[in-house]
Amino acid sequence: MQELNSEIERIDHETAETNQKIREKRAEIEDVQEEIERLQEEIEILEERIAERDELLRERAKTMYQSGGSVNYLEVILGSQSFSDFLSRVNAVTLIAQQDRNILDAHIADHEQLEEAKAEVEEQLMKLEAHLDELETLMAQLEEQREEKDALMNQLQQKEEELHTDLGELENADEILKAQEEALKQELAAYEERKRQEEEERKRQEEERKRQEEAAAASSNSSSSGSSSSSGSSNSSSSQPSRSGQTHSTPEVVDSGFMRPATGRITSGYGYRSFNGGSFHHGIDIGKNGRSGDVPIVAVEEGTVVDSYYSSSYGNVILIAHYVNGDLITTLYAHLENREVSKGDRVSKGQQIGLMGNTGRSFGAHLHFEVHKGGWNGSKSNSVDPMKYIPN
Repeated sequence: MQELNSEIERIDHETAETNQKIREKRAEIEDVQEEIERLQEEIEILEERIAERDELLRERAKTMYQSGGSVNYLEVILGSQSFSDFLSRVNAVTLIAQQDRNILDAHIADHEQLEEAKAEVEEQLMKLEAHLDELETLMAQLEEQREEKDALMNQLQQKEEELHTDLGELENADEILKAQEEALKQELAAYEERKRQEEEERKRQEEERKRQEEAAAASSNSSSSGSSSSSGSSNSSSSQPSRSGQTHSTPEVVDSGFMRPATGRITSGYGYRSFNGGSFHHGIDIGKNGRSGDVPIVAVEEGTVVDSYYSSSYGNVILIAHYVNGDLITTLYAHLENREVSKGDRVSKGQQIGLMGNTGRSFGAHLHFEVHKGGWNGSKSNSVDPMKYIPN
């Protein structure tokens, strides 16, 4: 089992690296495609400009042919009526000749730029083809890694749900309990600070409300005497309705404020299994269910990371301590492709902590999610149904 676990860990790391290379390769392919599109737009503009200039040059050639093939510059100059007319004609002839030269120079430059752009497109197309070949190789490598892992998993001779029953112990349970105690201290301090701020805000609002009521009463007394009846009416209307009827109709659901840790369908629930001697599944599974691309895993509530490491059973696993409504709650996220937070980090609600993966003893990409009220322990005696805490 230790040998197989080591092999699975190696494949998990290699698979994560391959996935990262695939993401980078796809980004490179996108950059090349954008460059090709830019060059094609540039080629289109150059071709339009060259076509317009071709038409202009054809008209100039036609005019020269009709005039005998050349301009008699001597007649133009000698036909001047005065010296100033002579200078004007010389300037005009020079300007015409220079314009003709400029048109030809620009035409030649555009043709050269067009050829360069076409050559660049060919080069980018070759680069794109090479990137696509590399991507295909990486995808084949990823498939081989998945098949290799599946073969190792099959050697364990257990199905996915049966394997989850063996997740009761983490390799460093004592260290996790110590880290959880430290995280609890941080969370408790943060919780008490939030309560203090909330109490200060409540007192401030109460004082503000009293000031407004006193100001309103003073204004009412000064504007008209004998209006005590209206004041009594005001006091009556300001009374608040009873909130006793606002309790939850389903008391088993906890108002935790938690969000879902991942999108997707729940493929396995919390509770006893009918197979394997009635074993117990201490969490829920959210499947990737054939979705392509990355599926983010997020913290369901703000908290402190108890631990973040690789487990032979859970794969990449993260535990987070939260303090909710005066209770310590620890959430566990398993089989992640990667881990984006470290032990001791403070995380916010909805912060991405990793991607859905297939690490550890797992068949197929999914998230194994647990909730422990009162804190995690090796026997998982504090585990509760996560569906009581997160939205359906």
